[in-house]
Amino acid sequence: MPKVIVALLVTAVAVVLLAGYDTKPPRTVNPNSALKPRPKAAPKLPPGARAAVGPAAITPFSVIQVQATVQHGKLIGVKTVVLTGDGPHTEALNARAEPLLRASALKAGSADVDAVSGATYTSRSWKQSLQAAIDKAEGR
Repeated sequence: MPKVIVALLVTAVAVVLLAGYDTKPPRTVNPNSALKPRPKAAPKLPPGARAAVGPAAITPFSVIQVQATVQHGKLIGVKTVVLTGDGPHTEALNARAEPLLRASALKAGSADVDAVSGATYTSRSWKQSLQAAIDKAEGR
């Protein structure tokens, strides 16, 4: 009988320990990621240029905020100020999508660009923040 009590006690302790075990994967930093912090320096704008930051757009997986620089009604600069991800998969998608979105916006001269395949939420939110930044920089 004492062996049964000891076995039940050991089993109960093991179940309690396993139930309290944190199973979330550790956060890792990829030194090659496009999401690494950028140094902040006072931007020097060309004459007649205005820069503005759009609102932070929140997706189920990320927070995104974009800055636009406009000169004489033309988009001349785009900078992603905030781009987070809730895990390695989202961070990888964001790191792939952000440079494509930025290049497309500069080429188009507006926020009217195609979404990046596989990064729909990121694309929509990035474009939304960019459009708001453009509107703000143009005084709308």
